[in-house]
Amino acid sequence: TGVVVLAACAPSGAPSSAPAAGSEGAAPAAAPTTVQYWFAWGNLDPAMAKIVETEEFKAHMGGATLEYKASADEQSILTAIAAGTPPDGGSNYSYVNFYTRGATIDVKDMAEASTVLKADDMLEGIWNSAFYQGGMIGVPGIECFNWWGLNVNANTAEQDGLDATTLPKTWDEVLEWHKAMTKKDDAGNLLTFGLDPYDAMAGEPDFLAASYGVKWFDEETGAFDLANPRFAEGMDTLGEFIRIAGPDQFAGMRQVEGNGGWGAAYNAGIQNMIIEGYWHPGETQIQQPEVAQYNRSGWAPVPADRKDANIMATGLHAVVIFKDAKNKEGAFKLGEFFQTPTALNTIFDEVGWIHGVKSWLSTIDKNKYPGLAFYVDAGPEVTEWTIGRRCPINSFVVTQYTELREQVFRDLIDPQAAADELQKRAEAEWQAQGLG
Repeated sequence: TGVVVLAACAPSGAPSSAPAAGSEGAAPAAAPTTVQYWFAWGNLDPAMAKIVETEEFKAHMGGATLEYKASADEQSILTAIAAGTPPDGGSNYSYVNFYTRGATIDVKDMAEASTVLKADDMLEGIWNSAFYQGGMIGVPGIECFNWWGLNVNANTAEQDGLDATTLPKTWDEVLEWHKAMTKKDDAGNLLTFGLDPYDAMAGEPDFLAASYGVKWFDEETGAFDLANPRFAEGMDTLGEFIRIAGPDQFAGMRQVEGNGGWGAAYNAGIQNMIIEGYWHPGETQIQQPEVAQYNRSGWAPVPADRKDANIMATGLHAVVIFKDAKNKEGAFKLGEFFQTPTALNTIFDEVGWIHGVKSWLSTIDKNKYPGLAFYVDAGPEVTEWTIGRRCPINSFVVTQYTELREQVFRDLIDPQAAADELQKRAEAEWQAQGLG
């Protein structure tokens, strides 16, 4: 997606700034400034198109022109950073990694001076997720809410003889549902299946570790606990879902257009359970309403010996400001605007996303999207919270984890050996990046 120039001009006939005293006959005021903003995904486009047309946005941005670039992936932003030509602000990148490597700035002083950003009106976990080692990574916004829940296609479940009024809670129970939902043709090709235990939010080590009661990274000490026997147990248990589907058949299914992860195969009716965040109900309703009407949500799975644990994660999405930005103040103003009811309502309606501003959350219709009510109501029932993606080398660990867990479900390596190797690789990378 190319850059879209979105004018946030002052109302017609209004000056961009008041003339200085005695300035009659002086040269015209400088043209409005530009704010460059890159977003990693494409989902936000319809909301941004509406937001920039509002008089409230135009007034808040003080006549600036927003140059918004969507689907600007991490590689493109890394290239721009390396060249010294990043945008002013960006969102949905590796926040902690960029911050600890000095690519983005600490916005704490700007936040403290802001009359828009209010810590006491933001959910505590989200506000806390914006801080790392005393500094503030960025302005929380756009979509920050609850990350984990089991979403099920109730229509398919009932057709397969399952009771969709009570969703499974333990891995053993979910595995039985997976078996009932997994169908193959006479040639052994996968037609439908229950759960990909590594799809979407379940694909990160944060999730498996939390499910099994492990803290895989300690941000205070920099210590890793990926070799924990419970982490290895988790890789073996989750691997069983892929073994039942057939590793090769499963890989083949994913290669078919429209059968990808993060909701695509769920929308297509091929995948019938997914471990996803609060955004899944809204995105599914917007993208595939005939499937969304059957979406039901409940607690993310845990092992049987932890059946009473209600696990949930939250964490940061934000407008970060790059060290080499030309308009840091403009980028911060954009971050501020994402706190307003105008922005919050537009993003919720157009994309299905929520940002945890408490005064606004109390006004939303939790039944607008099937399955959303679980996430909205979950907070008081959570027994174990995780603030996600806190490790500076999280992306590296995810890549290694993805490789090693496949070796586990293909029975090429012992689960504990895989966990030990993951620990070894993480510690080596930590040292290699000079973080030790």
